[in-house]
Amino acid sequence: MMTLYKKASRFAARHLAGRWIDLRKQQGVVSFSFDDVPASACHAGAEILERYQARGSFYVCGKLTDGTEQGQTCHSVKDLQKLVADGHEIGCHTYSHMNCANHPLSALRQDWQRNQAFFEEHHLPNRGFAYPFGAYDLPSKIAASERFLYNRITGGGTHIGKADLSALRAQALYADKTDADTVLQLIQQTANEGGWLIFYSHEVRSEPGPWGTTPEQLEMALQIATQSSCRILTVEKAIAFFQS
Repeated sequence: MMTLYKKASRFAARHLAGRWIDLRKQQGVVSFSFDDVPASACHAGAEILERYQARGSFYVCGKLTDGTEQGQTCHSVKDLQKLVADGHEIGCHTYSHMNCANHPLSALRQDWQRNQAFFEEHHLPNRGFAYPFGAYDLPSKIAASERFLYNRITGGGTHIGKADLSALRAQALYADKTDADTVLQLIQQTANEGGWLIFYSHEVRSEPGPWGTTPEQLEMALQIATQSSCRILTVEKAIAFFQS
């Protein structure tokens, strides 16, 4: 059972320690991101994005490299290096897929450092962070903000008017949970109001698990974003666009 302190900390994290940016650029932005980075995201996902002259943000747990998760083959170092060479963004997802709201900061910082050592060993740049499970509290929000350019959570919806770089909301793009009408409505809102919509998923397969998307669904979202005249940017490049 969650303690009263943890409940209060998670509530406070939604309202405090924000790093706000103005989104009023008169053009909407859509970003596509992939957590844990299954091999299918590196291959099928990246290929579909590139077909639309788009690039994605891929959040890596070093411990999953060359392994499997939920029955899915994960990325290799070569996969990650190719993503970087092709213009995609690589970010941190902790080393061991740690729930950041359930561990002391000492353990969290150690885990971040292990992932940083993994990136440095393989010459992989990384500036952004996505919380595993979208789970964070006030201490982890503040600590991540001191370390990373931005922190991405879950929560759904599109950012309108402003966005908190310490807790960027992202919308699930899951084959069995996110219907086409939801995708269309969110992208249209983003285009009409000059907002910023960040999608996230995991694997990209014809028969994905509960946290994955299909090639058809990913392509559908890209088509709608393109037709809506939204820019399609990595999370890091979207920040640069809004801050310019």
